[in-house]
Amino acid sequence: MLRPYRFERELDRSVAQWLAWLPRWEPGTLRRRSDVCTVCPRYAEELGLDQLPHGPLHALVTSIESLLIEHFLRNAAARFPELERDGEWKVWLDRGIVRITASDGREVDELLDDSEPESPLDALLRGGVTPAKAAEARIELVRMYYALFNAAVNRLGSQRTVVIRAVDSYIEPKIQRMAEELVSEVCGA
Repeated sequence: MLRPYRFERELDRSVAQWLAWLPRWEPGTLRRRSDVCTVCPRYAEELGLDQLPHGPLHALVTSIESLLIEHFLRNAAARFPELERDGEWKVWLDRGIVRITASDGREVDELLDDSEPESPLDALLRGGVTPAKAAEARIELVRMYYALFNAAVNRLGSQRTVVIRAVDSYIEPKIQRMAEELVSEVCGA
């Protein structure tokens, strides 16, 4: 991987920015635009932050996820420059799933199923990366993605105590205040 310390430094900076933002969080901000968030559950489970309201968790996780994607794509391009060199293939992530698609938009798996065995002469004349080579690259890219994901989770896990203290200081009182207001409204007190 390229400069792992850079990734760690950027993760630390994201956590620091989140901690600086957290006192300004108010319940009801950062509402989801879709029914189900596909990013947060993986991190919440891995970090043991299941009880954290979605808004603050989402603010932290999307920042971390964008760094993860950026570093993954940079590492993928460095490790397999031939994949995207001629625009024949595209490497991307879709909700934590490594995808490799051909220039026509078809997944590498589709092309593997459709491809006929080619002779060495055909491969030489065709040039570029075959679907089989792209599929092999994807296996290594999946390993790379999960190595980066685990590095991010471990780095965040090392700061879990600070995150929990911040949640106890800034989020819990706001939720407690909301609960008290709700009880007083319902009970008419």
